[in-house]
Amino acid sequence: MKAQNGSRRIVVLGGMNMDIVAEAGEMPGIGEYIYGKRLHFIAGGNGLNQAVAAARLGGSVSCIGFVGDDGFGKELVAFLKNEKVDTRHVSTIRDINSGSVLYLLVNKEERHVVFTGGNMKAEAGAVENIEILPSDIVTSVLTVSQEVISVLFSKAREVGAKTILNVFPNDDIMDGLLELADYVILNEVELAFRTGDTEFAKKQHKDLHMGGDEILKLVKRFRAREDQTVIVTLAERGAAGISGESITWVEGRRVKFVDATGAGDCFLGAFATALSEGKNFKDAMEFANAAAAISVQTIGATTSFPGREEVNSLIAGNK
Repeated sequence: MKAQNGSRRIVVLGGMNMDIVAEAGEMPGIGEYIYGKRLHFIAGGNGLNQAVAAARLGGSVSCIGFVGDDGFGKELVAFLKNEKVDTRHVSTIRDINSGSVLYLLVNKEERHVVFTGGNMKAEAGAVENIEILPSDIVTSVLTVSQEVISVLFSKAREVGAKTILNVFPNDDIMDGLLELADYVILNEVELAFRTGDTEFAKKQHKDLHMGGDEILKLVKRFRAREDQTVIVTLAERGAAGISGESITWVEGRRVKFVDATGAGDCFLGAFATALSEGKNFKDAMEFANAAAAISVQTIGATTSFPGREEVNSLIAGNK
């Protein structure tokens, strides 16, 4: 499928989940029966989130994902279609549940259980017949089988399409996969973990103050190729893009922070959209940073993702 608006097509491969969020006034003890306050069913998963973020910003998006043959799978596909995302490459796997995440929220405390479902059940052959065009921007995240990602990225590299890999969560990366990415996106905690600086990472975001020299040192240790561009997101401090020996800085924006859920997915979806439109690296990072800044002002992931006018307005200084 070719992009319809003159921009390059964005092909997103990633996890699709139904988030089941239960709010309660207290955490139950073992065997304890309590009454909840509210129950929410929210379409989510990193792949779905990134596809929706890009589509809302005007990107021409095709989603590749794997759902089970259950009601959740049908709802997830319907949600994507409503967001104007091409779902022809979302596959239904028989006799498997769709991915889901159970959240228990008590005030600011959270517990969650992840069921990978169909996300991890697809085999590498599932994407072999999907056509990738030289003009495509192909993105993925480690919430689906890495063998599947490797096949798709190899196809992309063969035809000259650009690839973006979000190395979340902190699972081991299979041999050869990282080398297939033109752009790698991760946050500074993930960078610290993946380069062995676990004590630094354990301090969590609020206590991190990684400077340019340390970011460059760790990125050079982490990246698979010297010509690979790595973007390190720095929460409220913005983001740093490393190409070769140079760092492109994007400063954080002063906003009323509410919830960071999905902010990384929003950043990636916006960055891919900017690249698909031919923006240069600096402008693409600025665009992605602005979109993510808007998203943290509202609770939830897709519920917080902005439209194009909101991002343009923030960049122009109208907010």
